[in-house]
Amino acid sequence: MDQGMQIVIESQNPWWFSKNFDKGIDRLSFFPEIIQYLNAKEILLLTGARRTGKSTLAYQLIDYLIKTGTPKQNILYINLDEPLFMSMRDDPSLLGSIVEEYTSKRENKEILYLFIDEIQNYKYWAYAIKTFYDTKKYIKCILTGSTSSVLKNSAASRLSGRYLACTVYPLSFQEFLIFKGIINPEVIKKRQLFDEYLKFGGYPRIVVEADNSLKMQILKNYYETIYLKDIILPNNLRNNSDLVNLLYYLISNSGNLYSFNKIAEIQHISPDTVKEYTEYAQNCYLLYTLMKYTWSVKKQIANPKKIYALDTGIINAISFTFSENKGRLLENYVFCLLNRIFDEIYYHKRNYECDFVVKSKYPVTMEQNNILKSNVSQISMAVQVSLSLKELDTKNREIRGLKEAMEDYNLNEGYIVTENEKDMVTLDDKTIHIIPAYSLENELREFTK
Repeated sequence: MDQGMQIVIESQNPWWFSKNFDKGIDRLSFFPEIIQYLNAKEILLLTGARRTGKSTLAYQLIDYLIKTGTPKQNILYINLDEPLFMSMRDDPSLLGSIVEEYTSKRENKEILYLFIDEIQNYKYWAYAIKTFYDTKKYIKCILTGSTSSVLKNSAASRLSGRYLACTVYPLSFQEFLIFKGIINPEVIKKRQLFDEYLKFGGYPRIVVEADNSLKMQILKNYYETIYLKDIILPNNLRNNSDLVNLLYYLISNSGNLYSFNKIAEIQHISPDTVKEYTEYAQNCYLLYTLMKYTWSVKKQIANPKKIYALDTGIINAISFTFSENKGRLLENYVFCLLNRIFDEIYYHKRNYECDFVVKSKYPVTMEQNNILKSNVSQISMAVQVSLSLKELDTKNREIRGLKEAMEDYNLNEGYIVTENEKDMVTLDDKTIHIIPAYSLENELREFTK
């Protein structure tokens, strides 16, 4: 290892020299599976959009290891965003040579925790990690990455059965309160804080920034970095204006039904281009697609879809006015929260529409399956979103769509999420819980216990 590389490696591993390093505000308690996966032999993948806190979580894992007795020399951290490593991204021996030289100098043969940040920056990462896993049983790999297509495709083909993954999202509202240093605020204060959260989103850097105008500028920078580094550059796109216009349209219409053909007509590009660019945006976690729930996969694909954005702050920073589109932001927030907790989310539409129906992570009981005799029982929750139910027509419309979904999926309870209202409605044998958005996270955590 030459002197330049040695200096870089040492600067990235300050704990070797008992130096302090920035661990940020603790988030590990919100990701219990990470500690569980850390203790498994499989490779641990921390994926998610840029700036959501993957690197900070890696530092918190390092701090956890040190505090629980792991020798500091048994932790090796490599950040592939470092310019020196970026210049060597096409060198197939890069990671192997670093690890070989480091392990040859270790005095003990205990487990080595190998942290590699921004793994997608290295062309041969999957080959190198598979070799470590198969031939060096004393190495536990913890990887972070910002592009799901690179990670999932390479991992699926090269690392099949060898990895466990965890997606890191922007802060939830409960995490937002912790970052603000606020515990159990009164209702009025909680409403004000949720309004701030809805407007600026949950990126950790944004939450701790006091200047609102600077928040918006940073959010715009995040957005531009995502589409430049994770869409345009890796996919060698030439007509950037088509991509930018399409992303702006999709983000500005979050929660609306769309089809590739309809958007292609509006944007004056081909349906194939719309599909391709939308997939790129999904691969870097910027956008998420919601499909209609139906028994047929072909029908799911053929039906109109909905688009939701990674973060409400991103929506606000690049598209519409906050006060005029608060309802749409609220719906996007609910999607993001459901997406963090549940495996599969859909929208329901027969005669009426329900914003979200959720497939449970947990199998139904044998008794339930015998009664229903179909996979309809896989739907465990129905959720409607409305800024307010004070207008009777709005309340009737939202209840109508929710009740239809509850009847179709044999649910006794359903939820309508509002900005501030709380109530309970009983219709026949169905119970509808009307809850304020700031309480939704706690409700969902209770539901999944």
